[in-house]
Amino acid sequence: MPEFDFEDGWSRLEAAMTTGTDEASFIVQMHEFSMASTGTPGHQFYTDPETFVRGICETTRNYGFDVPSFIWDVYNVEAEALGVPLVLFDDMAPALDNVIPFIKDEKDLARMKSPDPATAGRMPMVAEIIHQVKEMTGRRPPLCFCGPFTMAAHLITFENLVVAMQEDPAFVHKLMDFIVDEVLAPFFDYMLGQFPDLPFYDGSDATASLPFITQSMQEEFAMAPILRLQEKAKRPVYVDNWWGDSYTEDTERFWENKLRVTPDFFKIQDPDLWKVGLEQPMDFAQRKEKSVVLGVDNNLFQNGPADEIQKRIHEYMEVIEESGGKGTVYFCNLSAVTPPEHVEVAVEAVRMFRRGERPWAGLRRAGTPEARGEDATSDAASPETQVFISSDVLEAPVSEEDALLDAIFDAVVEYEDKETVEHVQAALDRGMDVHEILNEGLIAAMDEVGEEFATGEIFVPEMLMAARAMKAGLDLLRPILTQTGAPPRGKVLLATVQGDVHDIGKNLVGMMLEGAGYEVIDLGVNATPDEILDQANKVQPDVVGLSALLTTSMPSMQKTVALFREKSNRLPIIVGGAPVTQEFADKIGADGYGENAPHAVETVHGFVDTVSEGQAVGEPAA
Repeated sequence: MPEFDFEDGWSRLEAAMTTGTDEASFIVQMHEFSMASTGTPGHQFYTDPETFVRGICETTRNYGFDVPSFIWDVYNVEAEALGVPLVLFDDMAPALDNVIPFIKDEKDLARMKSPDPATAGRMPMVAEIIHQVKEMTGRRPPLCFCGPFTMAAHLITFENLVVAMQEDPAFVHKLMDFIVDEVLAPFFDYMLGQFPDLPFYDGSDATASLPFITQSMQEEFAMAPILRLQEKAKRPVYVDNWWGDSYTEDTERFWENKLRVTPDFFKIQDPDLWKVGLEQPMDFAQRKEKSVVLGVDNNLFQNGPADEIQKRIHEYMEVIEESGGKGTVYFCNLSAVTPPEHVEVAVEAVRMFRRGERPWAGLRRAGTPEARGEDATSDAASPETQVFISSDVLEAPVSEEDALLDAIFDAVVEYEDKETVEHVQAALDRGMDVHEILNEGLIAAMDEVGEEFATGEIFVPEMLMAARAMKAGLDLLRPILTQTGAPPRGKVLLATVQGDVHDIGKNLVGMMLEGAGYEVIDLGVNATPDEILDQANKVQPDVVGLSALLTTSMPSMQKTVALFREKSNRLPIIVGGAPVTQEFADKIGADGYGENAPHAVETVHGFVDTVSEGQAVGEPAA
């Protein structure tokens, strides 16, 4: 008899994902929450298989979850087995130390060897986890793995991967072939040999989501390797966590691609689901005769309030019930800082729904303008505010100087590094003012790029390529700006917080700030609160910017802000990154929030202008 019995929950989930059920079903991503709730240090929880499995099972039982979820720090294992250093923490999940590319070129790739699953890194730990789960629960779990695209980003860095997809796609294809043929397929075969009853392979590939990459990039460099992996594997392969549904202009195509990599069900989660609404995805799933997985935002679980958590769960469960009970609600990524009382409230919401207590029956807020964060007022210009340009202005001759500035502008917005440098040099050779080149050529172009990103016309790769082109031109101007003694617009200290080694967002903000005339001090990644405070005291920036890409590193952001305030340091602090929200920024006492790189730059402008105008620190200019 297994020590832990979750058969009722498994039966409910299996019915929900096949024939449908009148009992509402839910699943939970919970490994880091389990680490925290069991009081286990991270360096033990993520290296000791028995501790890991028992912790998951106890948390499932103690909180009344239907079934356990044995997803570990899934993005790290294969890259670590190849040799990428792993950093362990006491209070959060591990992270890869991959700031320096592990693979720089084809020569490095040619030297790579397939890792031995019996000995490499924590691959043996994964095998023992799979064994322990069967021993403790009587159920064999799937083998979890890191998707090919995300693994490639770990091996060569995301920034280099984006550039390579544009400039050397053949190299990226070779890298993907290596990951599929020499890393994942052998890993799958080894584990199937150890556990012939392995049910399927469960992949995670969030870096391949929109707007990190474009939809065409996703199809060529993320979906194609997964399809090859499906052909090689002897069990079903699912990769179900692409998000970005609210960014795509071709929703049907995007969702069809999702079904190609996860054929048996359709998954969509917040914040996309909250913005897109329920009608369109439920209609798609019913047309395709698929069960659904509807994910509730991890930020909602973290920040609350309690009644909003319960309303969201009931809204999603109700639409599943209306479709014949074919689907489940997914609690996204409960973390080490998710308040236990919010988890209890969420489970009670499920119990209420099952008991027929429906205080919010018929409530539909997903997909409304409020959910999308839109202003209900129209942006259309009234006759009184429309601007008319006379034909005389349109026909005015363009000077050679203006033509050069236009050429610089166009080269940046078209992501052309070489042309940007050539046009900037031509402008300098003509004797044009360096500040005019900077402000009306490079900075104006990046302003345009920022607006295009904010409106969804371009995604992160295009913005990154434009920033690289801008930086190439700026590198020509920087020595001249230094010689003229022109002061920078301000000074900004940037850092990715402790527990996070992702730097793409921080680097992008840094490049855009440099282009806007700021001096940028980059403290790098995995920076402790003490290191950030010490550097801030040393260089005295006008603004401190903190970045986090992982929900697991958000507590470090909170600790950093708290340390600054504890030491009476009132420098303005802005925060940003994929999991960070305005609500989280307010909760931890940050002074500002950058929703994306252009918005972060605008926020910095506000604080620097505040100081220059003599207003109180911490109040951005109106």
